[in-house]
Amino acid sequence: MAKQSNIPDDVKDYRDFNQWQTNSLAVINNELHQQLNRDTSDCEIGVKELIEAMHHTIKAGGKRLRGLFVLAAADSLGGAPFQALEAAIAVELIHAYSLIHDDLPALDNDDLRRGQPTCHLVYGEATAILAGDALQSLAYQMLTGDQLYYDIENPPTAEQRLKAIFFLSHTTGVLGMVAGQAMDMALEHAKPDLCSITSMEILKTGSLMAASMAMGGVLAGADDKMVDCLLQTGLQAGMAFQVQDDILNYSGNPAVMGKNVGTDAKKGKASIVSLIGPKKASLMATKAAKKALEHCKDIKSSKLERLIKSVVHRVR
Repeated sequence: MAKQSNIPDDVKDYRDFNQWQTNSLAVINNELHQQLNRDTSDCEIGVKELIEAMHHTIKAGGKRLRGLFVLAAADSLGGAPFQALEAAIAVELIHAYSLIHDDLPALDNDDLRRGQPTCHLVYGEATAILAGDALQSLAYQMLTGDQLYYDIENPPTAEQRLKAIFFLSHTTGVLGMVAGQAMDMALEHAKPDLCSITSMEILKTGSLMAASMAMGGVLAGADDKMVDCLLQTGLQAGMAFQVQDDILNYSGNPAVMGKNVGTDAKKGKASIVSLIGPKKASLMATKAAKKALEHCKDIKSSKLERLIKSVVHRVR
């Protein structure tokens, strides 16, 4: 028997992309806050601060693009509204953990994220590391299906959840996002070629977007062929996103972006922009977005199409 939903009825009613995006963002943000909005009055010493540190990154907001990709992929394959919501929350928790760790002094040593001090500046390095660890654990807990409620007739099966867990773990570990982060560190002050930088950026950013789309597809009942199309779409969309991110780091407006710019050049980071310049990099981002659209051309989803196009037109 389906469980009662905690999603307001008026939020489920969307008729166009803008309304869908607005409503979906509201639901994702609400559920993220619900997962971390717990009573800490009886917590043991240190735990209250840990939960506050987890919330610090979540409450700063964000585009929630990865979560939107999850929902759009599920929707494109006929899934019920918010059928893949747990996966959307999970991928945003993973993204938040990666940002906390990325900002640490041992990695990128950033002091501003989404317009506020980075987690380790507010709570210290040790608590920030643990907050990232806890967010990652919570992400996988979400995918077990015990956190949210559905009022759909056919919620995801145990097999579908297991596949979703596989895609998220596979694409964020040593063969995905974390591998890309390791390459990012190794290529600092080096003279890598275009192939090496492209591989790094696809792993670092494309992997998590690929997981997002694959999980949305799996939880909506996609077959293996369709899931593979979604994976390839995500990898190329992630590549477009990361190249645009490099361009914004080179010439973006810090007041709009909510983070520092020019940091890649100062740290000797390897990027597409540092190798071929911003104009050619922009063409490369557009090309990657077009490839992403080609991979999903059989899905016929205006939502996925609009989201993919948005990654190369964003200013933050």
